[in-house]
Amino acid sequence: MVKKYRKNAKGYLRAGKIYQLMGDDVKARQFYEVGLRNVDKNDKLQSVMKQMHQTVSWRLSKREKARSGETLSDPNDSELRNQQAFDLMQLPVEIIEIIFRYVPFNQLVRLQNVSKSWRMFMLNNPMMWSVLDFRKCNRRSIRCSTLRKCLHRAQGSVSELYLYNIWPRDADIIGNEIVPYLLTAGLQVLHVDFNINIFLSSNRGHAMSDTQWRAFRNLTVLKLGGCEALESKELVELICQSTFPSLRVLHFYGSALTRPKSFPSLSKWDTNFKPSNLRSLIIENSGAGMITDTEDLVAFLTLHPHLISLSLSHFVVSNSSSTNRFIDLATIAPHLVELSLIHSLFTAAPTVPPSCQKFAIPDSCLKPRTTTRQNNGVEVYSDDSFCVANPAEYKNLRHLDISSNTILTDQDFLGVLSRCDGTLLQRLDMNACPKITTGRVSQIAEICPALRVLLIGQNSWLTDAALAALHGLRELEYLDISSTDVTFTGLLLYFAGSDIDANGKRIPLTTLAARIQGRVNRYRTSGDIGLRLPLKTLVMNSCTGVSLQSSNWIRSLGIHVEHDLSSMYDYTNKNKKKRKL
Repeated sequence: MVKKYRKNAKGYLRAGKIYQLMGDDVKARQFYEVGLRNVDKNDKLQSVMKQMHQTVSWRLSKREKARSGETLSDPNDSELRNQQAFDLMQLPVEIIEIIFRYVPFNQLVRLQNVSKSWRMFMLNNPMMWSVLDFRKCNRRSIRCSTLRKCLHRAQGSVSELYLYNIWPRDADIIGNEIVPYLLTAGLQVLHVDFNINIFLSSNRGHAMSDTQWRAFRNLTVLKLGGCEALESKELVELICQSTFPSLRVLHFYGSALTRPKSFPSLSKWDTNFKPSNLRSLIIENSGAGMITDTEDLVAFLTLHPHLISLSLSHFVVSNSSSTNRFIDLATIAPHLVELSLIHSLFTAAPTVPPSCQKFAIPDSCLKPRTTTRQNNGVEVYSDDSFCVANPAEYKNLRHLDISSNTILTDQDFLGVLSRCDGTLLQRLDMNACPKITTGRVSQIAEICPALRVLLIGQNSWLTDAALAALHGLRELEYLDISSTDVTFTGLLLYFAGSDIDANGKRIPLTTLAARIQGRVNRYRTSGDIGLRLPLKTLVMNSCTGVSLQSSNWIRSLGIHVEHDLSSMYDYTNKNKKKRKL
């Protein structure tokens, strides 16, 4: 086996063990030494072979030293290793606390079983319990008694609390038994994944007292979920009545926001509402989502003038009056950096301030605002002829997401890209945009030469020729072409740029592949950056036009490839079963 497979570690290990059983340690050591030279260093059995070599060498050295009366310590002696092992508890307490901060909470609890010294240190040190994260605990429900024990061990030092899968989910139990432990703590981060009625108004029957509210005065991040029907007025009262004066990030998810007809518009609700200090607001609705009009939403957003990030999901916004047809975020939130409108329907796209760097409207019936020039030379928005355009609206965009947009046409697409600064735009998501044609792909490289991430999958119009036009993106590092009809020929054209030589003759694909491989090899030997392929990740899941052998060749170029065809195979297998039935 050693003669036939010289790079296989199993042969050397078997031969060495046989000679060890025969008592010939010299022969065994020779086999181990030859194996260590021939076997790849990344082999999993390399470490086993080293240990066997050390054991045999120690035996031979012990025999030689025994003649002269010297003693030699056994490297495999467990007692000696325990004596020489480094004791973590000998470090200063401050350093141990810094080390344990990098350990997740669920693993930190298990570390109590390592030794008595570790257990006593964790139980007697409140800082070990400053972050209580129950998100990655067992699937079984966490009882309130367990939570109380952790809060008691923290002794008022809890700064982050993640309440997930707590049982029972009674707001009274949480308010009366858990909140008292937080009164002396400087709680800054709170995630709650169940009924949040404890934070709502008294008409829900779970309002907290003024003393209990003090436990949340220092909150900076609040993530709430699990309320089945959260009224819009309750949301405003929760934010704008100085309930959380230090709050900067608010995230609602899994909540169905509703606006009953009995409520008037937000602007007439209460004059005691104060502008919040929120920097990030995320509302992820479930089910039918929130149905409101432009006037109410403008009044709500006006209460948050310091927003930097805004994300709204499942919103349906209509116009009840003709005077206010769009949302002017350039005036409401002049410092906005990120705007995401996910699976939402607006009459017109909101305006964004020049500071905006991310504009995402995935899976929404919404077009980014484009401009048209009137006879007097003034540019106005194409969807609102009464609004004068802001020329710097999209100039600082780094990320534009228009994926799953079924109403965006070629003209709209070019109008949006023309308003962006191509030297700044680094990411473009345009998956599943059926109304964009093949001819517009070549203009992406012309208008946005600084793109680093491009998602262009799930588009039937993406052909080999269109993919070859992306060769001009010299800084592209991530490319997603999943669920398209692109073949290996198109990928070669993308890497090479063209298959036509200087004489106008077509270059064979094998020659084209050899040139690309030679370029990569020259870069690896010389280190010339000009020869390096900029692409680092290529995603082409469900691309049946590219074989697994071709994807392995692309990996040999130093590119990380994701080529999963299992979904396609599962789909075909399901069809076969249906046909048999």
